[in-house]
Amino acid sequence: MNASRWKHLLPVVLTIALFAAVSPARAGVSDAWITTKVKMLLLNSPSVGGMAINVDTDDGRVTLHGKVDTRAERTEAGRIARAGTGVVEVRNLLQVVAPSRRAAVKATDAHIKTAVTDALAAEHSLSGSSVDVKSVDKGVVLLSGKAETLSDHLLAMEVTAAVPGVKRVASQIESPDEFGDREIWFEDSTAPAVGAIPGTPAVAPAPANAWSDGWITTQVKMRFMTEADMAAGDVHVDTHRGVVTLFGTVPTRAAGDLAVRSSSTVPGVRSVTSELRIVSAAAHPMASAADDVIANSIRKRLTAADLKDSHITVDVKSSTARLSGTVMSASHRYSAVSVAYGTPGVHRVQNDLRIETVQTSQR
Repeated sequence: MNASRWKHLLPVVLTIALFAAVSPARAGVSDAWITTKVKMLLLNSPSVGGMAINVDTDDGRVTLHGKVDTRAERTEAGRIARAGTGVVEVRNLLQVVAPSRRAAVKATDAHIKTAVTDALAAEHSLSGSSVDVKSVDKGVVLLSGKAETLSDHLLAMEVTAAVPGVKRVASQIESPDEFGDREIWFEDSTAPAVGAIPGTPAVAPAPANAWSDGWITTQVKMRFMTEADMAAGDVHVDTHRGVVTLFGTVPTRAAGDLAVRSSSTVPGVRSVTSELRIVSAAAHPMASAADDVIANSIRKRLTAADLKDSHITVDVKSSTARLSGTVMSASHRYSAVSVAYGTPGVHRVQNDLRIETVQTSQR
């Protein structure tokens, strides 16, 4: 194959590689993993790579939110999201708006390469990774090297996409294809210190990505599922560089304000953008069922979730599901709460689960 032909096929090859990465031959992938992979695919897309698209996943159901220029872009974003293993369905809330009248940024490939290289070097959270700009061709940036974590891989693509003049980001970065438990799911006691830089002393151990967007999203969603006064309705969460975006519906303005206040108190959150819509409870009724029926449904869903070595007791009273017992990791605890909250008829989850590893239980 000659060099010219390879140059034209490279974007296609890279897209296929990313789709292969997003579709591992395994079951039970986490919502955070699905969200990360869908974001990477959207950034890589020639059609929607430059669009600001929010992604959230609940129980395998992906919700897209944001603005695109054309109906074709909206359709393509939905098609890309559906490609991921573990995606049960896609809810496409993308709005088609008139294209921006801002003048397109014109920059030479050499200038873009320098600007991206500088932006990556200035990102302290990537200090443990070695990501390079392999090439720039008509605004399409090809990244290479190694990322310490999957979160860092996504962060490198996002940092690159934000550089003026970049039209699309392709990636040949090598990185783990799974989250380390502490990367996304570490405990509150080891929450990322605001402004912390990996490798520098901190009060508590810092994760590889000092401001972990995935951790912030998880903590915000956990609060919505478990706080008694939240009544969050159908709220979705996405975080980018510490900026939380809330989208979806709430039953009242007060519920929306409470969601914003609660999100703002999570460590590492820089600001909260609310794009929530108010839909009355009458227009969006919640399912109801007998408590014992709901409890049995939760137990079946937890069994299907295959949370290995977990021992979970389920009690339901007045549509509040109480989970007690033990799980093997913080990620399993979050998954259990999410499964219970997503069960029809559940209005809130009381989380009394303890993390107990096999080693701990054998002591």
